[in-house]
Amino acid sequence: MPVALLSNRTPESITKWLKQHPHVALISRDGYTGFRQGIAEASHDILQVYDRWHFIRNARKQLDSALSTLVPPVLTWNHPAEAGNPEVLLTKVQERAKKKMDQRCSLIQQVQSEFVSGKNVPFLAKEFGLDPRTVKRYITMKEPPVGRRPRKKGADPYKARIEELEKDGHTINEIVSFLQLEGYKGTRSQVRIIVEMIRKKRKHGLLNDMSTKLSRRKLASLLWKGIKKLDKQEWLLVQKCLELYPSVEPICRVVQSYRDCLDKKDYDGFLMWLKEQLSERKQPFYHYALRLRSDIKAVKNAFCLPYSNGLLEGHVNRLKTIKRMLYGRAGLPILEKRVLYRL
Repeated sequence: MPVALLSNRTPESITKWLKQHPHVALISRDGYTGFRQGIAEASHDILQVYDRWHFIRNARKQLDSALSTLVPPVLTWNHPAEAGNPEVLLTKVQERAKKKMDQRCSLIQQVQSEFVSGKNVPFLAKEFGLDPRTVKRYITMKEPPVGRRPRKKGADPYKARIEELEKDGHTINEIVSFLQLEGYKGTRSQVRIIVEMIRKKRKHGLLNDMSTKLSRRKLASLLWKGIKKLDKQEWLLVQKCLELYPSVEPICRVVQSYRDCLDKKDYDGFLMWLKEQLSERKQPFYHYALRLRSDIKAVKNAFCLPYSNGLLEGHVNRLKTIKRMLYGRAGLPILEKRVLYRL
């Protein structure tokens, strides 16, 4: 729990409070220079610990900044269409219709075969439970039966629009609503059949315009997560991004090395990482490393000691969340605003 709340962040206020509480022996803080100066002015014997959450968050910000100069906000690439089995492109309705037609063709062949063997029409009608006129028609058939008459065009004139809306991530109901605003008078099921066909083609890689989109923020999250912790699909996305933007590969390597040092609490390895980033200004984490070098004792304590101000940060973040829930932009509590609205 917080033991004090100072009126400001100036070094003078911190020094004054610490001199009034000389029993303080260790402080976990963020990288603000004023904190460092105020604590040192109060006593050089106070052990300062650079809070891990803060210097890790600053590294993540540096990663976002580095990627912003190398890749666009959204990365997009197309996939060439691949040859596939057209059978997989049938919708459920079409699959049921095909199964029914196959059964009918099999029945016709059986009727014709039995008729050739010497059985007459009345016997065949009774054996197969068919109308005699149907039996006669089956016997005289020389070509497979024609299915149902072609369905009405329905949503076909809107097919390009449906493909566009589905590609943008809209649901079937949303697509129907958009089409109705544009004059569509058909049914939802007609739209659903087209959408199902599009999704079947995408699933089996048969769309000519198949594309994948990955935001720069998502790419940063995947790189930050660490190559070793990515699943197969995530690794393929990162691999494709590195193929499209080779300049990102050094950043990927640097982030991986950084995360390894943190996970293993390897301070010596972190010093080597820091030295590499300080070797030249072109390094992606040069400015971040420069700030840490000026506060290296506190950074070392973050690696070697178990202390941090995570509990306090969590408490403050919870208070901020509660404040956002209770207060609106006008400064009135949301609950009070709701009451006024209802009145």
